[in-house]
Amino acid sequence: MNTSIFENTLPLKNIKPSSVFAHDSVMRNRGRSFYFASRFLDQTTAERAARLYEFCRAIDDIADRSTSKNEARDRLDQVLAELEGSVPPGKLTQQLFLLAEDTDLDPRAAIELVKGCRSDLSEEVLIQNEEQLIQYCYQVAGGVGIMMCAVLGVKDSRAIPHAIDLGIAMQLTNITRDISEDARSQRRYLPTTFVGTLSCTEVLSSSNASLEHICEAVDRIVNLADRYYKSGREGFCFLPATSRQAIAIAASVYRQIGIRVRANTEASLTRRTVVPQWEKLVLASAALIKGLLPSATRDLPTHDPTLHQAIRSYPGANPEA
Repeated sequence: MNTSIFENTLPLKNIKPSSVFAHDSVMRNRGRSFYFASRFLDQTTAERAARLYEFCRAIDDIADRSTSKNEARDRLDQVLAELEGSVPPGKLTQQLFLLAEDTDLDPRAAIELVKGCRSDLSEEVLIQNEEQLIQYCYQVAGGVGIMMCAVLGVKDSRAIPHAIDLGIAMQLTNITRDISEDARSQRRYLPTTFVGTLSCTEVLSSSNASLEHICEAVDRIVNLADRYYKSGREGFCFLPATSRQAIAIAASVYRQIGIRVRANTEASLTRRTVVPQWEKLVLASAALIKGLLPSATRDLPTHDPTLHQAIRSYPGANPEA
């Protein structure tokens, strides 16, 4: 069964390798949790995962590190045109197209990622409600889950909604971890329905009232993330045996970040929350042991369509939502 979410084929022509990237070092230096889990993949799959990670990180960097928002918008618009096939690919997009030649990945799955990063370029980002929050998480991470299915060699399309959910869960974790960093960039992903009219300036203040709102929002987002982590884990049965444990480890380690943020939200606002190496090893061991145990049921999971009500019109979402 093919896992493509598009009906037609995007022609890949005149794509040549580029030496512009050092895939492994980018993940090792800037995605430590993912790099830790990638060491449990076979060499070929780990290298492909690193290539995808680097592309996604580069898109994120355009939004966050360009000299101006106008420059960032122009560069992201160019990438969008390249992904849609209306103009020849540049060096960055070529890397994704090369990965597509090695896998079943369709580069257009990255379109929502680019749109999501472009939305970060507003003068001020203020997420209004849970629906908008899930839509944003789909854009910047759910589509990455779709592309990871291709990288991992998943052949069953029933895996895709679960992969989207794992991406959403991880992005929700990111949001709880990066509250202050985002506020300094005039971005507040904590929904208004969770924190009221709390401004980015108020997020960065040390007032008890602001902290109370933030702690309540973190608790709600971590609980929300757990619903999506659960769905993501249910989809592990669709993964090849050679990659199942690595993804289980990545999910377990990443989920732990949110748990640590919730346990000490005030500290997380001034110091980046990380999972120490010893705890990663404990979580990895638990995931490996669980993977060796026989499943309590042999029935394949049925995806919960309520998780996709906010994203029902997006590529790969559960059509029953």
